[in-house]
Amino acid sequence: LRRLGAKKSETTGLKNAELVGQLGPHLQRLVWEEDAKVELVSKIGSDKPGEAKSCEEELTFRGSTILADLVRSSVDSYMTDAVLVQEADLAFVGTLSERRFATKLRRMVGAKDSEVIGNAGETISALASIGVNKAPSNSGNNREQKSTLSSAAAVASIKETIGKRPKLLGAVLDMLISEHGMRGCGLGYIKAWSNAKADVLLAFGQLPRSYEVLDIMTRILDTSVQSGSISDSAIAQIQGCLRTIFRPSQSEQSQSKQPPSKDRPEGTKIKLSLKPVKAATSMFPDLPADDSEYERKILQRVVKKAINSMKENDPQSLFLNPVSDAIAPGYSKIIATPMCIRTIEEKMMNSTYKNIDEYKGDTILMFSNCCKYNVGPAGQWFRNEAERQKKIWREEIFSEAKSKLKAEMTKRKNALKRKPKAPPPLAFGGKTEKSAGAAATTTGTRTKEVKDDAAINNLTAHHVKPLPPWKYKRRKTEVEIPSLQCLASMLLADPFVMRVLVDKIQKILRVDVLKSKRLPSGHPVLPSMFQLLNIARISTQLCARKGKKCYIPDAGIRDVLDGEEFNPAYESTRNCLPLFSKLLLDAELDRRMVVGGDLHDAALQDILARPEVQINEWVGTSSLYDLRAVVEGAFVNLLQPGNTNEVAVQNQFPRFVAALDNLSGGNMLNERPFFMSLTHALLRYKSKLAQSTRDLVTTCMIKWLKMGYSVLPETAMCSPLHECFMHLLNEWSSLGNVVLPRDLFLSLGEEAVAASSGEKVGQKSNTFANTWASNDDSFLPVKEQYTRMLSSTPDARVLQWKQKIGIDEPIPSSPVTDEMQVDS
Repeated sequence: LRRLGAKKSETTGLKNAELVGQLGPHLQRLVWEEDAKVELVSKIGSDKPGEAKSCEEELTFRGSTILADLVRSSVDSYMTDAVLVQEADLAFVGTLSERRFATKLRRMVGAKDSEVIGNAGETISALASIGVNKAPSNSGNNREQKSTLSSAAAVASIKETIGKRPKLLGAVLDMLISEHGMRGCGLGYIKAWSNAKADVLLAFGQLPRSYEVLDIMTRILDTSVQSGSISDSAIAQIQGCLRTIFRPSQSEQSQSKQPPSKDRPEGTKIKLSLKPVKAATSMFPDLPADDSEYERKILQRVVKKAINSMKENDPQSLFLNPVSDAIAPGYSKIIATPMCIRTIEEKMMNSTYKNIDEYKGDTILMFSNCCKYNVGPAGQWFRNEAERQKKIWREEIFSEAKSKLKAEMTKRKNALKRKPKAPPPLAFGGKTEKSAGAAATTTGTRTKEVKDDAAINNLTAHHVKPLPPWKYKRRKTEVEIPSLQCLASMLLADPFVMRVLVDKIQKILRVDVLKSKRLPSGHPVLPSMFQLLNIARISTQLCARKGKKCYIPDAGIRDVLDGEEFNPAYESTRNCLPLFSKLLLDAELDRRMVVGGDLHDAALQDILARPEVQINEWVGTSSLYDLRAVVEGAFVNLLQPGNTNEVAVQNQFPRFVAALDNLSGGNMLNERPFFMSLTHALLRYKSKLAQSTRDLVTTCMIKWLKMGYSVLPETAMCSPLHECFMHLLNEWSSLGNVVLPRDLFLSLGEEAVAASSGEKVGQKSNTFANTWASNDDSFLPVKEQYTRMLSSTPDARVLQWKQKIGIDEPIPSSPVTDEMQVDS
């Protein structure tokens, strides 16, 4: 098989092309498998510095393997699918239907036979070029040629190439991992390779046993993306999959706890560093074996319900907040230990209460403090109210809480009396696993059907909990190919999945955190959401290491305990999330204080002062990429029609711009999804867009171009920001002079040229002129937008504009004249 797969020197043809062409499809795929395996083994073991880059390139679709030659054209057609790229660029959309629409376009894996054959034309012709097969004739079939640009047909072609061979599937996935690791620095590549990997998995059908967990995770995410939202139960199930995928084997865990013995054979040593090391870890930490931990969780749940009942029983909020001396003179001198419902609730959230009697003591203290301070006839009403609430609490609220806690603990005690069942490493929805005895004698067979309550499919919203940070290394010989850890992180890096995750975070912050007046770090789901975003962000690092070094980052909004490793990039998220909450509150206050708002009269009478834009609050946040995505999504949501008004946006806009300036470190050049989503939101106004809003947007984007040039002068000219800005101007110009007059359009084009080249407005830009004449591929998208601007402009104006810029080339004939330009 290896000799059959050998190629001629300096050519793409096979040495034994005629013989391979006579083989059946199954034998041909065996040749491709062996060729990919030999290439992988020879390249992955090379540690020479000079060969590192070439070895990485050989493991991608640009390599010299037969399989890479077969699927290269299909992968290229997938990457150039205009519909897929356009929908993936809209990272932040306003409605649920828009998210569902993008998903339907992407999941067309069930293509028609004619489309599959048409898309496979280039692939089969690649087969013929190396003598493996003959290319079919497709003359006269225009529909087949169009289908070659469809991502669905491209995936179907890849599926037809690999057939039902798991090794070929693994080889394709490993090439996707290599592409993601090498070219994942740009956001566009992250989107492309993540999309392709998910579609290949879904199109393959029944996946092998080793991909079972990954298959479940893929389908959970696919269902969430199709519905346009992700539920708490889905998050818990995704975390269950990640625990199984990232968890080291039992042998690795045992060897990580104790150093290897000196008399152990050299071949059995495993270098592993697992942080933190625990005596016993559970695959599903929400089902603990420790009674004290279980009691703490049940106690927290029972006390939380009792606190909510206490709030309902206190309609005047008499005991809700702490009492200060400004409200009650001399209160701190009379009451030594103040207590209120907020304090009790905070102690409950921090798990301060060890038993229900401690909660009882604080509640009685709260009522006693009221009676102790309010003495005499003036405090009679307060004492009566305290006695009324205390009676209801003692007879109803506390009695019910105590009974509930006793019932739950009795249920736990009875459950411990039963014969415990150890959860198998892979348990999904009641499926079976082999017992320990069977595992010692036979492998790959299941001997007993068991129903496991800890199955991934049975996880609900109550099981949502961040994964503990893990970090471990493997030898090259111990790394599975392809790496499941890399594939799982790529699934989360899918732009359609990221869109759903960011939308979920925004809803939690707007609805649960702000309206409930809670701390973001105390939310039961929010830390898990940020951890998923962190895993998606490090997917390129995991793929670059090919699974040799795997780790799960921290959620980013927890307290760092003494002795733990401190990670500023993640830990500072906890400190900056309240800033984002304040940003939303200030934006809401701006909306309510303008004309027509319920606080407008108070603002006119100077009762309320408008919050000032605080620029220094966001200093030092340039490393928080996940928080930047959340702020960008909230910014786009604010500018959606109906979410703000012309007057309020004058104050709201600078707040978000100041936050993004610090979060991006002054470099917004490559935020293409944000700018495309912003353009999509602004174009929904059509001709009703306010000129003041238009001026805010154009001034801000030109400022970002100048800031980007100061940071990266070599990339500002060809940046996505430059392209998106000119695209937005062209779309506004197509709506007529009401939105963007022609003179202003050309003037803004001059400012964009000056900002991206570091020149002053009105001066000729040699950099822009040289780039225009060079026809650089990276500059072509920007040049197309300028060409579109000039194509609808009279020749005389075009010549004048080019002379200002410094472009010296003939003016194409244009039917547009000055007389045809009609002002509004």
